[in-house]
Amino acid sequence: MATISQGRASRAAAVAGLRVLLWWLGHGLVLAVRCSAALRSQITRSLTVEISANDGPARHWDFDGQRRLVATSAGRAAAPDFAVRFSSSAHALHDLVSPDAVDAIMRDRIDGTVRVEGNHLLLMWFRGLARKVVPIGGADPPRQALPGAYVAHDPAANGVEEIIIEPAVQRLDPQWTGGWQARAKLWIVRGTNGEPLREP
Repeated sequence: MATISQGRASRAAAVAGLRVLLWWLGHGLVLAVRCSAALRSQITRSLTVEISANDGPARHWDFDGQRRLVATSAGRAAAPDFAVRFSSSAHALHDLVSPDAVDAIMRDRIDGTVRVEGNHLLLMWFRGLARKVVPIGGADPPRQALPGAYVAHDPAANGVEEIIIEPAVQRLDPQWTGGWQARAKLWIVRGTNGEPLREP
């Protein structure tokens, strides 16, 4: 008897947790889009996105590509352009807060515990927007220079070719006929310097 009541309590907690997460994500995204030009610039199409679970919680977002705004409502959409439907709230919470949420959803789609309806690329687009509001799956790693970046000439680097490093000059050497012949073919260089150009 205690096991049954514990199971009901855990299901009720999962349903409440998913409702809170979707509410937070829904209204947070609406506010963030109004305050952030970077987020508004990503809304280029009018479409409806829905996330729902079979045991009740559901929320949908209506993106307006014309005004670059978003509105949200609880419940399922009448005809969503893209929808992710989970078998249970507990399953939805597990996948949505996973560090690799998109991979988890796609794996579960193959298993049949998640249904993804519509263009699958919208999942990555929506997750990118959502992570600006709720750091689902953690933040992107900080940008830093690649290790071993090529910042200076290294004669010991791999490669059989030789890199010739010429000193910077303001004008081509008059004796360098090959350079002047190549320059004569560059209309952009000649035109910006006010030199006469022959007709094509």
